[in-house]
Amino acid sequence: MNQPTVGLGALLKSDEDPLDSPTARRAAKDAILGFFRAVAARDAKALADSITDDAVYEIPFSESGSTEPGGLRRYVGTAEVVDFWMATTANGLKNLGADEVELSITGDGSRVFIEQRGNIVMPDGRAYRNKYVFRFSIRDGRISHVREYLNPIIAAYAFRRKIANSFKVETL
Repeated sequence: MNQPTVGLGALLKSDEDPLDSPTARRAAKDAILGFFRAVAARDAKALADSITDDAVYEIPFSESGSTEPGGLRRYVGTAEVVDFWMATTANGLKNLGADEVELSITGDGSRVFIEQRGNIVMPDGRAYRNKYVFRFSIRDGRISHVREYLNPIIAAYAFRRKIANSFKVETL
């Protein structure tokens, strides 16, 4: 169904937002909170329940150095997204929460941006403090798409991955 469009000038002059929905914004925040809690608890069922069947999880800035299709990490569908998170958290990462959190949300709750600094302890005791920007798309109270942007150099060091499939970062 086509919705009537409002001109930019009229929208900026108006005190009302035709797409404003406090209920949808609350539902979006609840979906994201459920997602993060499920990841932290390694609860595959709760994680699957927090995302849509056709969910996409992308990490566009990867250690490969490529942003081309196939050169970045991309997981499609509930099974792939859940498997990714279960494998990522299997080695005993300890998530101590996030700092420096900023949240921006659309009036209708369909898009949420979160900027934060992660605070994780690796299994060997090393601190992993990366800066993240998450872009969440919400549909029917569940997450349908995530783009997780992070500093790939810091991630490569923490997870002992190679940069550009060539060398390892030994110190920061």
